[in-house]
Formats: sequence, C-alpha cells, structure tokens
Amino acid sequence: MAILFSFAITNGQSTMLINLADHSTVKTPFSNIQKITFNTDEMLLKTNTGTENRYLLDDITSISFINELGIQNLKEVMDINIYINGFGEIVVESPLQINQLTVFDIMGRQAAISSQNKLNVNALPTGVYILQVTTNKGLVNKKFIKNN
Repeated sequence: MAILFSFAITNGQSTMLINLADHSTVKTPFSNIQKITFNTDEMLLKTNTGTENRYLLDDITSISFINELGIQNLKEVMDINIYINGFGEIVVESPLQINQLTVFDIMGRQAAISSQNKLNVNALPTGVYILQVTTNKGLVNKKFIKNN
C-alpha cells in the first residue's frame, strides 16, 4: 500500500533536501515536485518533467525543507542533535528555538507530540518512526528506530 501526502510551504521554504546515508544530498525545488509516494521500503519522488527517482527508506537519514534564498541558514537547520535519554525521551538540542516535536509512524499517522524539546516515546511500539522538529526556521524530519 502506498501513501500519498501533500505538504504546505511555510516560512518561505522553497526546497526539499533529502540527506542520504552515503552523506550525499538531493536538492529538489518544490515547484519541480509533482508527487511523493512512500511504499513499504522506498520513497518515490516524481518531478514535473516526468523523472522518477526512488530512494530506499533505509538510505534516507533526514528530509528537510529550506528556503533556498536563505541557504546560509542551512547549517543552523542541520545542526540539530537528537538522542534518546535514559528515561525513554527523545531529546532535541539545537541553537534554534524548538516549537514542536511530532512523531509519525511509517504509515504517516501522528503517534506523539510535544511543545517542549523532549518527547516521551516509552509507550510507542517497536518500529520505524519519523520525528518532525518544528523550529523558528522551519521543519526538519529525522528517521529513528524505536526498540524496546
């Protein structure tokens, strides 16, 4: 089963960055994206020109949305440290103001939310999740695996 989602451009973001495990980055302007589809183990990115690119979910380390004109702020957006502490909480450290943390399961359903820089994930079952960090500069999405 595939999931098709739409996203709103906020805070002037004009570009999607896909960061891959091999440390490469795919940069795609929103105006060039026709459709993004997630299957069980891959993401399909279809552009307005008809090009289809497939990325294995295991190879994607993060997906970020940035303002191309504000590319000098990219280091700030990417300079986010995320870890799980001994209490089963995701902790986000960043020089940016953290407005909200939201966890989505692999099917795109919201699993948890917090308006602080910590989010308790003890109640989540084992699985793959996306942590969406909303900052004063935009959104950063990070994939994580929850083990019991």
